[in-house]
Amino acid sequence: MTEKLVIRRSNDVVQKEISSYNELYQDSTTVDKRKAQYKTLVKNYYSLTTDGYEYAWGKSFHCANRFRGETFAESIQRHESYLALRMQLKSGDKVLDIGCGVGGPLRRIAYLTGAHITGITISPYQIQRARTIGVPANCEFIEGDFMDLPFENNSFDHVYAIESICHSPEKSKCFAEVFRVLKPGGSFVAYDACLTDKYDNQNPEHIEIIHMVEANFGLPELQSTHQLISDLQSVGFTVEESRILLEADISWYRRLEGGDSFFSLKHFRTTPVGRWLGHNALWLLEKTRIVSKGSAAISDMFQRSAKSMVRAGKRDLFTPLFFFLARKS
Repeated sequence: MTEKLVIRRSNDVVQKEISSYNELYQDSTTVDKRKAQYKTLVKNYYSLTTDGYEYAWGKSFHCANRFRGETFAESIQRHESYLALRMQLKSGDKVLDIGCGVGGPLRRIAYLTGAHITGITISPYQIQRARTIGVPANCEFIEGDFMDLPFENNSFDHVYAIESICHSPEKSKCFAEVFRVLKPGGSFVAYDACLTDKYDNQNPEHIEIIHMVEANFGLPELQSTHQLISDLQSVGFTVEESRILLEADISWYRRLEGGDSFFSLKHFRTTPVGRWLGHNALWLLEKTRIVSKGSAAISDMFQRSAKSMVRAGKRDLFTPLFFFLARKS
């Protein structure tokens, strides 16, 4: 199926989203405000950034460690396939993807397993993109909030999440909803973004780096791996396995650092030089009114995002690859 172009949004809409988003990250005292307004925060973030993610990253918006000789695309597919393997999916299983983005992982896991997968995202723009890209026959996309899932109790055989729970203002409430819609015996597997044990909340540099990560990725407040496990257990899950994925040769932040081949256009886009050229091209297109006013500001956000992620990754303060497998008894 040929993908259709998404309708260009007005300058006023883009400017309003940028202003509303930035207001929530003025200083650390706005954490409670971000949690209270998480719906607006996350919707605005993905309205502003989804096109950029697709341009630079592809249809799967998540990180991956790599082995030597493995391409970035192969590492992304391996991480998605691993979740399918750990859930032991089979054809006909009903599976829920919470925070599905535009559906890259969903399509791969559905293709591999034959399971029926429902993807849910709070972002109306991502739903538009997901449906435009295409909906497999054994899948569906629903606009909704994983803090208040629109499904009956015991509806799904398995649930998974990839770097989406970090957008939740209250992880235990999100986990309680997953527990409710999951069938007894079903598994809940995920990769999520968390603080590591190296993070020191009394260290001003650590605080500044993590605030930048939160501000550039639409996160109300990052939590530690230990707190995430505690929240899972508090709602009734049995946590069978949890660990930061480390077994690889190339770190998850290497691509943002510019360690990929310059001979691949998709890889080049994420290098410092590629990001600089892309930003300046957007600036020119904005000045000539070919793209919406505010596009360069969004590009600035991506530049800051890459730098903050690399800083956090190099200091081992943060990981997007905290894996857990939990089960509803």
